[in-house]
Amino acid sequence: MHPIEICNPTEIQWHPVTVRLRGGIEKKVFGPLQGFEILNRHMVSPNSNICANAARCCRLALERKMTPEQARGAFVAATMYQELRAD
Repeated sequence: MHPIEICNPTEIQWHPVTVRLRGGIEKKVFGPLQGFEILNRHMVSPNSNICANAARCCRLALERKMTPEQARGAFVAATMYQELRAD
């Protein structure tokens, strides 16, 4: 992809993370777009520093200002902080 091309957010992916949401539902998260959505919809304390940082990292990965794997690390940390299981 050329540096000035705008990519589709679903094209940016990381190594999949499996998260167990409230109610025991498991969801596989393939990239920062899905991670951002989970952080905003399923977190108990979305305004906590660790969750806010993870959401910011996901957004930066979507803007290609951070690597997807760095955002993945922040996402995993936020899910662990929220007591959601991330594998």
